[in-house]
Amino acid sequence: MARDPAFGRFALLQAVRLSGTLIVLIGTMAASGNIPWLRSVPPWGALVLAGVGLTLFFGAPRWIVRRWKRDQ
Repeated sequence: MARDPAFGRFALLQAVRLSGTLIVLIGTMAASGNIPWLRSVPPWGALVLAGVGLTLFFGAPRWIVRRWKRDQ
């Protein structure tokens, strides 16, 4: 039985969203200062991490889908 390409695309989009969520979580933990191994991250670095995570969560899947549509 042939593998459905939609499953691979769905898995990639979910992996990108999960990584964005984890980056936002790390950024917010760094901003709180309660995690010992993240205390050395400056506040502006924590905001940058959170911003990158949000961009990855909301923007990257749209970019990937547009690229797939363009290649077809």
